Amino acid sequence: MAQERAWQGGTDGTSWMHRSLVHIVRHVPLRLIYGFVAVFVIPFYFAFSKGYKPMYHYYTKRLGRRPLKAFFGVYHNFCRFSQVILDRFYMFSGGKFDVEVENYHLYQELAEQDPGFMILSAHVGCYELAGYTLVATKKRFNALAFGEEAEAIVENRQRLFENTNIRIIPVKNDLSHLFLINDALDNGESVSFPSDRLVGKQRTVTCDFLAAPARFPMGPFALAAQRDLPVLTVNVMKASAKRYKVYVNRLQKEGETRNDRINAYVRQYVGHLEEVLREYPEQWFNYYEFWDE
Repeated sequence: MAQERAWQGGTDGTSWMHRSLVHIVRHVPLRLIYGFVAVFVIPFYFAFSKGYKPMYHYYTKRLGRRPLKAFFGVYHNFCRFSQVILDRFYMFSGGKFDVEVENYHLYQELAEQDPGFMILSAHVGCYELAGYTLVATKKRFNALAFGEEAEAIVENRQRLFENTNIRIIPVKNDLSHLFLINDALDNGESVSFPSDRLVGKQRTVTCDFLAAPARFPMGPFALAAQRDLPVLTVNVMKASAKRYKVYVNRLQKEGETRNDRINAYVRQYVGHLEEVLREYPEQWFNYYEFWDE
């Protein structure tokens, strides 16, 4: 989490840097910027980032890699995360990526129906790209956003979204976002929830993830079980410098009781998350000790 704040920022002091990045990626080839960051910026994070240790444990304990291979795996992860952040600014500058959507029909079917539906995302790849890709003309796409972001990021995102059917719902301490979520679902819209990170004192549900117990926020899964609405998982993974692949999957309602349905949703969600991480292990971007063991 500290790693993300360092890249994305949330204070006025970093806004100038973000505006500068938008200008740079507009005029400098993206691959050249990737190379500069990998050589001159990432080593700094190796020396000072608190994210190194949990990522090293991710590679050694969860993926079973030897120490030297895990070391280079963390470096690759840091590089990939920096590329994803730069890609956001590239989009802000007007840049385009080639995007392939797997199972797009699952999203289209729900977007054309009257009832609302839920989308569960994770801190892998570049989920923000989904907002520019899964744009339904009939149904508004609402996305929850946690934490403060720099003014330049907010401004550029608003500019890109102004001609789309997309709304950002900021999560606030006064819980006003809960009313917006319920209103959106009642109005037959879609709402996207990041579902792999705990924020504050949330109720949790434990599920085996990459062969070890891990805690997930109960809220999105409980809401899905309570409202009995269709649920999708969407993961947007960086496949190459200018290409992304979007994985869309439908979660099935299983179980007689509410708790049974919650646990079933979590298991399915985790299963789809494991599938993309097996193919893109370097795109896991939770920089803290995620697993209970």
